[in-house]
Amino acid sequence: MELNDKQYCNVCMVDSTATNKTVFIKAVCLGEDVHICTSCIPQVIHGSGEIVKSNNEVKEKVS
Repeated sequence: MELNDKQYCNVCMVDSTATNKTVFIKAVCLGEDVHICTSCIPQVIHGSGEIVKSNNEVKEKVS
């Protein structure tokens, strides 16, 4: 999810701060653009999309 020029992983909710070198992949889940950090990609690929949180869920938790 992108909020205020910062990306958040829709799985683990890590954010893209200036000191954080996390890489994000933009994907689509249930028709919604989501961001997934590369650490969580294997869980999504080998597991299921059930672990991907909606942008509304992430926004509620980070706000």
